[in-house]
Amino acid sequence: MANIKITDLAAYTNPDSTDVLPIVDVGADVTKKVSVGEVVGKITGDVDVATDGTSSIAAGAIVDGDVNASAAIAGTKIDPDFGSQTVETTGTVSAGTLEATSAYKIIKGFNRRPPLHRGPLFYKTAALTVSIAADSALNGFFYSTATAVTMPGSFSNNVDYAIWQHPTTGALVADASFTSAPAGATGGSIVGGFHHIPSGRPTAVNSGSPTAAAEILEYSIWDLTWRPTCPDPRGMTCVDGRFWCDLYLCGSTSYAGSDFTAVPSSKIGLTIADENNPPLVPAIYGGDGATAYSLVDSKEAGSWYDFAEVASSFGKRLISWLEFQHAAFGGPENGSRGSDPGTVIWERASLWGLAQSTGTLWSWGSDVQGNTGGGWTSATGDRGDVFQSGYSAVLLGGTWGSGSRAGSRCAYWLFAPSLAGTNLSARFAAGHLVTC
Repeated sequence: MANIKITDLAAYTNPDSTDVLPIVDVGADVTKKVSVGEVVGKITGDVDVATDGTSSIAAGAIVDGDVNASAAIAGTKIDPDFGSQTVETTGTVSAGTLEATSAYKIIKGFNRRPPLHRGPLFYKTAALTVSIAADSALNGFFYSTATAVTMPGSFSNNVDYAIWQHPTTGALVADASFTSAPAGATGGSIVGGFHHIPSGRPTAVNSGSPTAAAEILEYSIWDLTWRPTCPDPRGMTCVDGRFWCDLYLCGSTSYAGSDFTAVPSSKIGLTIADENNPPLVPAIYGGDGATAYSLVDSKEAGSWYDFAEVASSFGKRLISWLEFQHAAFGGPENGSRGSDPGTVIWERASLWGLAQSTGTLWSWGSDVQGNTGGGWTSATGDRGDVFQSGYSAVLLGGTWGSGSRAGSRCAYWLFAPSLAGTNLSARFAAGHLVTC
């Protein structure tokens, strides 16, 4: 009792209802009779003592070191709430049902689409917002509920955006950079993307019912389980879930590379590749990133042969006549723009988002026709001769001077694959890749 001062204790007043304890201060030769409750009420420390003499461990007194390592406290006696802490164990976790209210890690790199889910895992929730579908597994994270992608503060028109995933939380962040992870996904990787377009995309035949505001093009949304078969999905749209097509005509500086720093085959603002501005020779065919195609052995610069090679270097191909009819649907019919645009711009869009879809420049198609009559032709760029009679490759969509002939089903079967023109360019396509 040395830590209790006698002067701090009140004398008892009712001996009939109070247990009495005599307290003596030897130094001051003072004696005081006090109640037991008055004494124990002054005791402090890890043990709380009530006025009736009962004791209990004070709140917050026990720390990790106070618990014996072999205590083996039964789990039924524990009601844990770990808050935002990371829970780790070297043992095995068994549960009848495991539920999560947000993203959590599963197997690294594992992807799984929800049962019977059609379309990309990401979907538009509004004109400028995107979420991932509930019950989706993407790059090793499982999203038990629909989870919103954090969008940039502002958008630029006709620009691709990557969707980055945080490496430990699975948080999803959209950003225009395809080379540096944004804040919120530092150290992460790209798991999807989309293309942003201005207003004016038609939603019906022949430029009917155009959109009134800028938007994310829903057909451009891709992820690791739903994407084109080519390495670079930028600037592409998925046509009716069957194939992918470039949104823009090929540029004269488009050049396939090994990463996202390369100039894609489909990009706004590029000079349109044609006879006057031939495409660059791909590296796989001896190109150096600066040398353009030229006239060789009567094969003109910007020929069907040239664009076919450029398409191949991007993992793509020339679009077929049948595919073009679908991809250009919704664009202007029975009319053309009247002059050479020179550059890739947003105009004359189709329902699927193809810019300059019809009546702008002819687009080389993959279809070729001919017969076995005639004789040998050497206009292949010194790569062998062709025995033919009147063989030609199809030109699609119409050019700026086609007038009322231009449209989504317009086709011209006159030009040999070796020819080129100032009104001839190309738009590429790729297959559709869907994984479980």
